[in-house]
Amino acid sequence: MIQELQLHGFKNFRDATLRLGNLTLLVGTNASGKSNLRDAFRFLHGVSRGYTLAEILGTKYIEGGAIQWTGIRGGTREVAYYGTQTFSLELKGTLPDENSYQYRIDVELDANGRPPRVLRESMYLHPYCSGCSELVFDSHPQNEPPNQDDPNSLTVLVGVSPGSDDNKQLRFKANRPVLSQITDYDERGLDEAELVVSSLGSMRFLDLTPEAMRVPSIPGQDILGDRGENLSSVLQAICESETSKHAILEWIRELTPQDLVNFEFVPDQTGKILVSLVESGGRKISAYSASDGTLRFLAIIAAMLGPQSARLYFIEELENGIHPTRLHLLLQLIEQKVSEEIIQVVATSHSPQLLGFLNEKSRQNAALVYRLPDQPDARIKPIVQIPDAERILKEQDLARLHSSGWLEDAVAFLEGAEA
Repeated sequence: MIQELQLHGFKNFRDATLRLGNLTLLVGTNASGKSNLRDAFRFLHGVSRGYTLAEILGTKYIEGGAIQWTGIRGGTREVAYYGTQTFSLELKGTLPDENSYQYRIDVELDANGRPPRVLRESMYLHPYCSGCSELVFDSHPQNEPPNQDDPNSLTVLVGVSPGSDDNKQLRFKANRPVLSQITDYDERGLDEAELVVSSLGSMRFLDLTPEAMRVPSIPGQDILGDRGENLSSVLQAICESETSKHAILEWIRELTPQDLVNFEFVPDQTGKILVSLVESGGRKISAYSASDGTLRFLAIIAAMLGPQSARLYFIEELENGIHPTRLHLLLQLIEQKVSEEIIQVVATSHSPQLLGFLNEKSRQNAALVYRLPDQPDARIKPIVQIPDAERILKEQDLARLHSSGWLEDAVAFLEGAEA
């Protein structure tokens, strides 16, 4: 589980920290930086896929010229904070064995057109013993300066096994994150690095579109695409369990006035299937005719309940296509799923109603992303840490405070007074 993401010089974040819970809702005005947080998670996801820095920031093509990966918005020119040529991202989290870890990567961008390179990269474990820190790997373990003689490679100190002093030095290419290279090194002590790679690799970035959700798919395609591709075949796989199918039907009956009793998956002449929603009177509504909101709701359910679910979902504008009076149902579904502590959800929203529907635990992890007037850098503050917020939230509705602009006004007043 990821507990914290620190951004230093990334996009419009000069120095900011995002603390994550099971569900982390991000609110803020347009251009405040919410989508830049998505880019930070996508960069880390690209690290897990073994891409070079140029491929992560740019585009990864495969044989035949097909695009396998679309890069980070703005590429190398706009990924670093205004006027700078370096950025760093740092993660803190817990592993399945309940050890905590800290991973950091510092990247340098060359204004003269040379490839981006890793300046420094490290990973440490922090066991339960107070003050303990165990080396997994570090390119500059004693804050040594980078190797200027050979900027294309890194000398990395590798921990052979936890608690061992018998560490080794290895050389790695500087154009690709060490984390994705070091897992090829067969040593027992690097199991933790593989766990972090696996965690970062299990991220999904949902930006659902009606057109993609209405495209038929082949049975057995059980991974939902980020735009909602393969919705019909993923739902078919879920509905193989009567319990899961019943749960989905119950959610949809709550969301819409339709009295749904079943799903049908009708094949076409090519063998592809398209889902149809069957009402109690026998009326069938295919995905072609179903409302955008119904399909979006189904896709979010399919993503979380499908056989290939991820560990972290980033969902842009969670409320899109959902009627305001039904937003609480979507939120209940997500809060119920993340309470099992198997997946995490990070979502952006412009909806005051959605913020007001958060339960007490989720409210603790809601964060405001904002910029002060005439200041270029984006900042992040947990809503409950805004001064006097706890008292005011007991007296006033959070949705109303959000829609009135009180959240932004409160942090602007506070930080203006501190300046």
